[in-house]
Amino acid sequence: MASQQPDNSRDIPDYRALVVIDMKGYSKADSHRMPGMRDTLDSMLATAFAESGLAHEWQEHQYWSDTGDGCILALPVRRMWRLVDPLPEILDGVLARHDTERLASTPEIRVRMSVHVGPLPDSYRGDAINDACRLINSDAAREAVDRAQQLGSYVALVISEAVFQAVVRPRRTIRLAEHDFLPTRAEVEDKYSEPAWVHVPRRSPAALEAVSRSEPARASEERPSIEEADSAPDAMATVPGASIGTVANLIQSPQSNFSFTQDFRQSSR
Repeated sequence: MASQQPDNSRDIPDYRALVVIDMKGYSKADSHRMPGMRDTLDSMLATAFAESGLAHEWQEHQYWSDTGDGCILALPVRRMWRLVDPLPEILDGVLARHDTERLASTPEIRVRMSVHVGPLPDSYRGDAINDACRLINSDAAREAVDRAQQLGSYVALVISEAVFQAVVRPRRTIRLAEHDFLPTRAEVEDKYSEPAWVHVPRRSPAALEAVSRSEPARASEERPSIEEADSAPDAMATVPGASIGTVANLIQSPQSNFSFTQDFRQSSR
C-alpha cells in the first residue's frame, strides 16, 4: 500500500503584523513631483519608525513592498502594539513639521495607515495581506483621512477588529485607550466588509463624528491647487504649510478645507 504524503499546505502559518501606509492624493500629483514626494515620505517614515522604537524593523524588515504611493511592511506580532501607539502620533508630528517647513511649490503629504494581523506563509501571499490592503482602501480609511485634514491632522489610522482585540482592549498601548477609537465598518465594494476602528492623532472620536455631520469631506479637485494659490492676491500668498496658530494662517492655507473659525478654536484649547 502506497504511503500518502501529508498535505502540509493546510498547516496554519505564523501570524504576522502588517502595516500599510498610503499617501493621500499621490496619484493626482504632477508626475515630476512623485519621486520627490515618495523620497520625502520614506525619510519621514524612517524617522517616525525609529522614534517609535521600530528602527530595526524598518531597516531589517521581514517583508517590505513598494506600492508606489506607499508601502507594506510585516513585523513580528509581538511588536504590533507600536504600530498602533506611538507610531501614528509620532508620524503625525513629523508630517506636521514638514508641512510648516516645505516650500509653497512642494505638495503637502498626508497619509492613511492600516494595521492588521493574521497568518501568512513565507511567500507573504494570503488573506491577511489582502485584507490589510483592502482595509486601507476602504471607504472608512478614505473618509478618515479627509476628516483628519479638516481637523488639521496628517495621519488617519484604521485598524482591524483583530488588532483592536489584541492591542487596544487589553491596554497594550501607551497612551491610547478604547475611547480614543471610533468604531466603523470598513468596506470595499464586492470585496470586503468588516468591522474596524479609526483613530486620528490629537482628535477625539466625537470630533471626527462632528466633522462628518457638519461638513462632508470635499473632493480634492474642489480645493485650490498650488498654482491657483500662487496667482491669488498677496494677502493670500504664503507658505501653505504655515502652522495653524491664527485665523489668518487658517485662511492662508490653500490645501485646507476647514471650517476656519470652528477648527481654529478647537485646536487652540
